[in-house]
Amino acid sequence: MGVPLARRNLLHEKGKLLLSVLGVGAALTLIVLLLGFREGLYSTLSAYVDNMDAHLIVAQTGVKGFFASNSAIPAAIHDDIDAASGAVETGHILVADIIFTVGATKTPVLLIGYNPDTGMGGPWSLGQGRGVQDDDEVALDLWLAQRNGIAVGDRLELLGRPFTVVGLTRETASWMSPYIFISQQAAEDALQMPGGASFYFVQLAEGADIDAAARAVEAQVPGVDALRPSEVAVADREVLAAVMETPIVVMLAISAIIGVAVMGLTAYTAVADRRRDYGVLKAIGAGRGRLNRLVAVETICRAALGFVLGAGLSYLSAWLIMTLWPQFTIVIRPESVALAGAAALGMTVVAALLPIRRVAAIDPALVFKA
Repeated sequence: MGVPLARRNLLHEKGKLLLSVLGVGAALTLIVLLLGFREGLYSTLSAYVDNMDAHLIVAQTGVKGFFASNSAIPAAIHDDIDAASGAVETGHILVADIIFTVGATKTPVLLIGYNPDTGMGGPWSLGQGRGVQDDDEVALDLWLAQRNGIAVGDRLELLGRPFTVVGLTRETASWMSPYIFISQQAAEDALQMPGGASFYFVQLAEGADIDAAARAVEAQVPGVDALRPSEVAVADREVLAAVMETPIVVMLAISAIIGVAVMGLTAYTAVADRRRDYGVLKAIGAGRGRLNRLVAVETICRAALGFVLGAGLSYLSAWLIMTLWPQFTIVIRPESVALAGAAALGMTVVAALLPIRRVAAIDPALVFKA
């Protein structure tokens, strides 16, 4: 009465098996996608900092994050930071929130002016074209370009100045605003901030004491804080958490409840429909323990098939969403899939065992009489 009987029960009505597996798979996909969407929001928010090859980020005193901040420090302190930190290389960028306008479409964007000669602070992933080389060139986020019908080679106006699009960047469609990259000099001219900087990126020698370098910079260069990239990323994530964490958690909770309810109802219905069969097994001598094991085996098999389907659908759906809508980033971590699957399996087994309580109370004579 072990696996062979469970397998026969599962395959007896293939249509119901297919529907139950689809139900479990779809519910699991919903949960995993929302977890991936949440993780994607955090990853895109800190993508810029995470992809900069820097040991320290120097900002105006009191500024802890890259977003929702207004760091303004002079570019003239470049050599001071370099000397204090003992850096192998130091570069700075100029950052500003602006409105990107094409026709009637207006989009908040983050303008980043960087040094094309060193590439520090510039785009890290190009979908098309190349990075900026001259002061009249611009590299746009791929989604922003697609949304506005812009291609490599097009001319556009930015802050009242003409620019030629030379590259389309990937992984730069932050939930807050996509990125636009121009040269440092062009940013100073367009923003009317000659000699201005927002952040410095400091690369140290291999094996250097990062904390000691940070303390030296803060002690020797007035008006700045030297932060590790991980500290900046945490501060940026806190910006998102303050605005979005509560609604995201609520949506996750609702989706989890819906998903578990669907999986539980699927398991319950699958067993309840066969309650008379289980009653017959009891009538011919099967004890409650053996019935429970049979139901558990059937449910685990059904949930396992649904888990495989749901995991596959999750990755496929995430790929399709990011292909069709590049502004969305969905990061599916294996541990999230495993956790969701384990929780779903537990709930489906509990839901499947509930009808057995009713079977256990059935008088065998009534089963045959029915």
